[in-house]
Amino acid sequence: MANIALIVQYKGKHYCGFQRQPDVLSIQEVLEEALIKTFKEKISVVASGRTDAGVHALGQVINFHVETTVDIGNMPKVINYHLPRDISIVDAKFVGENFSARFDAKSKIYKYVIYNHKNRSAIYEDFSFNFPHKLDIELMKQGVVGIIGTHDFTSFMGRDSVVKDGIRTIYSIDIERCGDFVEITFHGKSFLRNMIRIIAGSLCDIGRGKLPVDFLESSLIQKDRSKAGFTAPAQGLFLIEVKY
Repeated sequence: MANIALIVQYKGKHYCGFQRQPDVLSIQEVLEEALIKTFKEKISVVASGRTDAGVHALGQVINFHVETTVDIGNMPKVINYHLPRDISIVDAKFVGENFSARFDAKSKIYKYVIYNHKNRSAIYEDFSFNFPHKLDIELMKQGVVGIIGTHDFTSFMGRDSVVKDGIRTIYSIDIERCGDFVEITFHGKSFLRNMIRIIAGSLCDIGRGKLPVDFLESSLIQKDRSKAGFTAPAQGLFLIEVKY
């Protein structure tokens, strides 16, 4: 039996998120149906992690075990034939029998994209958060210094989350401006649900001067979701890469 890993790209707009859920369409459901059509057998995939409704991916990683196979070089093209245009397999490879896309992941890179313009964009609306107030990225850079490292990020966790604890590790947060776009790149071991979006929302208010630069660090200490900033919308968030 072969163990195959795929790198998957998708637009999250029309899906409830990656994970299967009853009565709503998920990325996982569509992928598994395409794989069943390709390999003619029942297949369940394991993903590096779940992305929420509306979140996009450039480098989601999944793996699955299969009895029959096709040429690995041609596999993305064959699977893509059965997928809608907003989901695509960009690479495939054989991996060790015990490889798990979820449990072998060492870290993940996400990017949050802000369209920093007073008027919304018809072109970029589905792939960025339109924030109309001018952002000072130097203030934003100062604002993240106190949350780099291993901390209890309970203040930045979605209220409906069910986890053992809020301890997570952020290796870096890089903030850059390119014209009207501000991009916030997060590299961490793992992230709580909504954690990146809550930090991004807080950074928007720091960048516009509404909140002090030490706001994130202060919120972190209080371990209370109500003490952190707003949750930035899902369409600005991309899973860029999973590191193994």
